Amino acid sequence: MKRNSLILLLIISFASVISAQNYPNVRISASGGFSYFPVTEPSGELFIKNEAYNQYNRHLAWGKNVDGNAHYISNMGLGFGVKYRYLNVKAPSTDLFVDAGSEHYGVINLSEDNDIHFIAPSVMYMRWLGDTNKLLALTSLSIGYTDLTSRGNIDGTSLVMFGNNVGYQLDLGLDYFLTKKISVGFNTGYFYSKIKEVNMGLSETKTILPENSQLNLSNIKLNVSLALNF
Repeated sequence: MKRNSLILLLIISFASVISAQNYPNVRISASGGFSYFPVTEPSGELFIKNEAYNQYNRHLAWGKNVDGNAHYISNMGLGFGVKYRYLNVKAPSTDLFVDAGSEHYGVINLSEDNDIHFIAPSVMYMRWLGDTNKLLALTSLSIGYTDLTSRGNIDGTSLVMFGNNVGYQLDLGLDYFLTKKISVGFNTGYFYSKIKEVNMGLSETKTILPENSQLNLSNIKLNVSLALNF
């Protein structure tokens, strides 16, 4: 009986400590910054890897992104909500050399502009750092829907390609509270999604991409953020 009473006392004490953390009930945030795409090469072995090719690839390695989040937070610092993220990565018109085989070579003028949308339910966990309630560490995991619209131009001919698949986003962040309700911070995160089939233009027929040509949208972000906490 004494042992059970001691356990109950510990649970009550722990709950009191958690409640004293005074986490926000609702958190709404927006952030923006840059994304790095490790896998960016134009598909296939058609292109000759000269400086023009490398420059084109460097353009595709860096993109811009914005995201928005809304979460309901429990008194344990665990939150449930939704995330939306938009990314854009593009490369300007560039003349790329191609290997046509049998020691024949050609030039293709190529450009592309890629829009990526991601929306997902999200689980968040937060924890105060120190006892001043000024610094808040956050992490979240989101699993949801990824949509890609890729617009390209090859030698003056415009092409549009659409694709979608499941996506995963893992975020880590640190916030500084300017007031009880307003915080600013920075966050980083890793996003993964791979487009395995696409629709070309207005066609309703899906084209299944070979494994070595599937579109890997993996990227790492570094953003600054602004949040309202209630």
